[in-house]
Amino acid sequence: MSTIATILTTTITILLNSNITLAEEINNNSLATNVTVLPPTSDTTVPLWVGFIGCLIASVFFGSNFVPVKQYSAGDGFFFQFVFCVSVWIVGLILDVILDNQRFYPLVLIGGVLWTTGNLVTVFCIKTCGLTVGLLIWGTSCLIMGWAGGRFGIFGINAQVPSTSLKLTLNYASVILAATSAIFFVLIKSNNSSKESTTSYNPNEQATVEMEKMADSNEDATEIIAETDFPFLVHLSAPIQKTLGCVLALMAGVFYGLMFIPDQYIRDHPEKYLYKGERPPLNGLYYINSQYSGILLSSAFYFIVYALLKCNRPTINPTIALPAMVSGLMWAIANIGFILAISSLTGAVAYPIVTILPGVVTSLWSLFWFREIVGKKNYIYLGCGMFLRCLAALLSGLSA
Repeated sequence: MSTIATILTTTITILLNSNITLAEEINNNSLATNVTVLPPTSDTTVPLWVGFIGCLIASVFFGSNFVPVKQYSAGDGFFFQFVFCVSVWIVGLILDVILDNQRFYPLVLIGGVLWTTGNLVTVFCIKTCGLTVGLLIWGTSCLIMGWAGGRFGIFGINAQVPSTSLKLTLNYASVILAATSAIFFVLIKSNNSSKESTTSYNPNEQATVEMEKMADSNEDATEIIAETDFPFLVHLSAPIQKTLGCVLALMAGVFYGLMFIPDQYIRDHPEKYLYKGERPPLNGLYYINSQYSGILLSSAFYFIVYALLKCNRPTINPTIALPAMVSGLMWAIANIGFILAISSLTGAVAYPIVTILPGVVTSLWSLFWFREIVGKKNYIYLGCGMFLRCLAALLSGLSA
């Protein structure tokens, strides 16, 4: 952790000390509008090696951020998400202090709201379809949505069209391969009971529900106690549970893929967001706190509505508070690495890498620690899926 902190401190120092010049564009705009437009004092250029380190940090932490809470009962996920988002916002605030950022972007709040809305179902997805399958499905849909946003310029952002027909072909092929790889992950049968939760609690503590099933035969009644954070699941068969989890993971990925649209829109249309004659910065780090503030505000809103619907008796497991904060810290660091990668390598290169490699990391956790993936068939499906995803990342990088 200290090594990663040192790397982040070094990269942020480089960002603060390296300046970018926009003289020609400023002069053109000044002549056209007779208004003096200044470059943002915070505009910086990010070295390529920082972008690759950002990819590494993002991949490791995105693939590991749910590990601290995997062995704890998160209930229905609302309390977990609220604590998680508080930790995320704290990281964003600290980053703003380090960068001495003087501006706030209300539009970017929408990106945070989109992420929080998608994240509401992640606990349910992990419980029903497994950590690896869930993360890889919402990672795939996030990849497709993020790619479509940049390629076709949805919601007013500038379209990023490959310069040659070969690059265009490679770009489309990478998306098709990434989408195809999701089929193999859906076929994986996760063994979610390999490691039981280390923390359990009863209904009087407002947590998991214990259900008693009595045998209806003439034999002595046998009490079967099953624990679940979602009581309605006992009425659904295992295939239906997994299907529901996969569908929700797919929807979550769509929201994740849209979260960077607002700040990208500001960078693509800087003339609309001048402040005291100064353009908004091109470096994504300066939008982080605005996005994280949207995450915290929307999470607080969802939790308040949830508590009201529960008649002020929300499902809360106090033992998950610290693990949720650690998980939020890891996610916030991963997202900072993602922004660094996009700023340095461009989205065409960084987006496929950061949405694909976390699946490798979480697969390693599932294989060697949680042991969710066992059996020859599952190993074959996992290997095929990961091969296609890595190939997709390579083709996407070549299309940049």
